[in-house]
Amino acid sequence: MYILSEVSLLFSEGGLRVESAEKIRKALGIEMEAVGVKYTDESPIAKPAEGQYTVCDGILEAAGGKVIMLSQETCSCPGGRSQIGLTERREIPLKLLVEGEKLWCDVKTARRSFIESEKIAKPPLGIASKVYLYPVSKDIFVPDLIIFLVNAEQVSRLITLAQFWDGKTPSFEMKGALCWSTITYPIVSGNFNVTAGDISARRMVGWDKNIMFASVPVEKIQGIADAIDKSTAGTAKPSGQFIKMTERMMSGKNNAGT
Repeated sequence: MYILSEVSLLFSEGGLRVESAEKIRKALGIEMEAVGVKYTDESPIAKPAEGQYTVCDGILEAAGGKVIMLSQETCSCPGGRSQIGLTERREIPLKLLVEGEKLWCDVKTARRSFIESEKIAKPPLGIASKVYLYPVSKDIFVPDLIIFLVNAEQVSRLITLAQFWDGKTPSFEMKGALCWSTITYPIVSGNFNVTAGDISARRMVGWDKNIMFASVPVEKIQGIADAIDKSTAGTAKPSGQFIKMTERMMSGKNNAGT
């Protein structure tokens, strides 16, 4: 009976996370699927897509409906493998990043950037041998993290919803590789994060220029979902007094145009 109860609790928690993520996605008008991130050695109930993927295009494929399994063998980006903790980091090719990718003015500056990132969040090495990226709506795991692909207005609304209950806004980290800012930092810190991702990753995958990434640790999803009905950043309507005040504030502009 205890085992059955534990299993039932696991599935009910998973269903709750799916319901909350979908509530957020629909209320904010987010078009693409919310992407679940799961560190695990287990296999999902859905079959992963075949082939190799980078972390950044794996996120895009998952948002389009696929289940992506990243491991030492299936993650095709060496930097991505180490950034999300699937392998130990080898010597960083700083000269290539400076002279080839041209992201920093010199090797000294590039090294400084990596040191700063590692002070904030080191790769989560040893958590699991596989990282799954998948549409949250498939409910194949209880995710560790949920990534929303959003535009600037949706980011604004998410930030407001995330601080609705306690008034605290986390430290956003937009530096570093896309895989670090979308997965490593929020997984390690437990913080909700917003990032544009790095320009090389965006260009390589062909991300839409208006897309940003909002990564929410699963333990923070419910609070955001619960705020939707109560906040004007969600679906709540402002009071009549507030509407009249904003109309007065804009009336001078409107009159100037007549």
